[in-house]
Amino acid sequence: MLTGVQFAATVGGDACSDGTGWVCDSTNNGSSVSIGATRESASAPAVPDRGSNRGGGGGGGGWVNVPPPPPDPDAYYPGARTRDEWLAQCAFDQACADAVVAPGGAPLPGTEQADQQPADPAPAPAAPDPTTATIEDVAQFAPQPPRVIGEPDGVGVVGMPTNFVVDAAEHTVTGRIFDVPVTVRFTPVSYAFDYGDGSTRETTSPGTSWDDLDVPQFTATDTSHSYGAAGEYEASVTIRYAAEADAGGGWFPIAGLLELNTPTTVIRVVEVDTALVERTCDEDPSGPGC
Repeated sequence: MLTGVQFAATVGGDACSDGTGWVCDSTNNGSSVSIGATRESASAPAVPDRGSNRGGGGGGGGWVNVPPPPPDPDAYYPGARTRDEWLAQCAFDQACADAVVAPGGAPLPGTEQADQQPADPAPAPAAPDPTTATIEDVAQFAPQPPRVIGEPDGVGVVGMPTNFVVDAAEHTVTGRIFDVPVTVRFTPVSYAFDYGDGSTRETTSPGTSWDDLDVPQFTATDTSHSYGAAGEYEASVTIRYAAEADAGGGWFPIAGLLELNTPTTVIRVVEVDTALVERTCDEDPSGPGC
């Protein structure tokens, strides 16, 4: 941009001061001087230095550039980087979006978009709570699978009841859940009998021996089964346990049920023929079937 300025002044000579980017011309008519000034370039304008005398002259026409502001003594960027270096890193590192705060707590210029209260610290981890445990957390304390017994002595007769008994019982063990000392108790609550011939039965009873029932052999019971054909059959029982735990404040239930399968037991089923005889074996030990 071109700028023209005209001054009227009484001076002792007709020379125009220059050296600041201005081209000057003058006309002296003996009593006044007309000065024309035209700026050559678009560089930043200088500011007159009214507080100093240039070239020994008093109060007149010298020009100086404005000095840069002093560096901010509070400016701080991590790693002793410049602000430009820090901002360049922030273009790819979202962690840089956090407010950069100078000593004394003032956000640095250029980081106002991140001028926010620091995030609350993460809450401390909750204390372990064994009452939230599930059956998977206590399965390591499970009892050994019990055995299943077929009466009489693992032998059955076609068409007659074979009695089954599983010796499952309450099981208590000490250990740790979530690093908290506990006592765990397993209680059998139901039984699924698989008799090996495709027949099954679910019951809340583990079965009772004929002796404990005080009944004759081949008496039907809640867990007995009659086989329809001779052969060998592999019988087993699936036991379902409910679990509880005590961490010192009383028993509390554990969510879920634990299932344990007994080893199989082989039942040999035979056919028995009957015949009419005149005397019993006690009376005739050499009689048929004796």
